[in-house]
Amino acid sequence: MTGHQPLGQTLRGQYARREMMIRSQLRQSINAELARISGCSTARMRWSLQEYLDDIFFGLGIRFAWVRYLLFANLSRHTGLARIMHITTLWNTGVIYFARVTPEEHEAALRDPLSAAPGPLHLGLPEWYGRSDIKARRYRPITNPLGLPYKYERNGPKSAKTVSDEAEAAAEAEVREAKERIVAAQLEDIEDFSDEEERRELVRRELRARAAGELSSDPIEEWG
Repeated sequence: MTGHQPLGQTLRGQYARREMMIRSQLRQSINAELARISGCSTARMRWSLQEYLDDIFFGLGIRFAWVRYLLFANLSRHTGLARIMHITTLWNTGVIYFARVTPEEHEAALRDPLSAAPGPLHLGLPEWYGRSDIKARRYRPITNPLGLPYKYERNGPKSAKTVSDEAEAAAEAEVREAKERIVAAQLEDIEDFSDEEERRELVRRELRARAAGELSSDPIEEWG
């Protein structure tokens, strides 16, 4: 019997996948850094919120800085080689790190323990846009077991579930063009109005000149 192996160590130092090896090395590195910064050689990282608060945050006075776009969860839940390599890079570059808890952080955690969570405990509910076959014909094993064509065609939704960036940009361009056309039409109306007012002013000046017997110029030539 080989006995119980310490966490993160295999029987022969071999792993079935490279992902498992990198995860184990990352786990050991995190535990080693926690032991160093806390001064407790037996310290081990805790990945559930309650154990993290009890043993790490309040117990050792150490907080763990995580990233906001990844779940704060045991490394075993972060599957895939690309994901675990990304977390390893964050750790090696200092984006993920340990630090001592300040008095302000300690007081805030006493009032609201969730404020001390290193990262999100869930990523929210997935967005639901409805079924993909809404208003589409579905197989009816009882009323139409042979799948015969129906009288009316129903192919389901005619538009995408979400608006793409390209469609949104095209719609915004159409709105801008429509606004530009409206502004141009308004400016044209203003110019027409100005020309009409100028013509009326010339006519008024002509009538005043004729009444005073002082017609000095031909208003038609002036207008042209």
